[in-house]
Amino acid sequence: MIGERLAEVRKDHGDTQQTLGEKINVTKYTVSSWEQEKSEPNHEMLAKICRLYGVSSDYLLGLSNVDPAYVRRRAESLSNEDLAILKDLEEFLSWRKRKNI
Repeated sequence: MIGERLAEVRKDHGDTQQTLGEKINVTKYTVSSWEQEKSEPNHEMLAKICRLYGVSSDYLLGLSNVDPAYVRRRAESLSNEDLAILKDLEEFLSWRKRKNI
């Protein structure tokens, strides 16, 4: 789980495995190993990644499917039109759920 989420967050921030490695003082191959789930970052590295990207360890570890701070930052990058569409979709999904469709 951590590998997939780490790759997602890294890419969302425009980093390559190389640049992430440089930022936290590990090799590109170490980052690659984490993303391929061949190994996992130790607690110190996990904390560095969380601070760097402003994401919770619960999210990276798969203990939570949503990281509110991360979602908020991603939403800030959306246009007002995009946000209106999301609101409409949310209302539609709530309606569907109430109707058991």
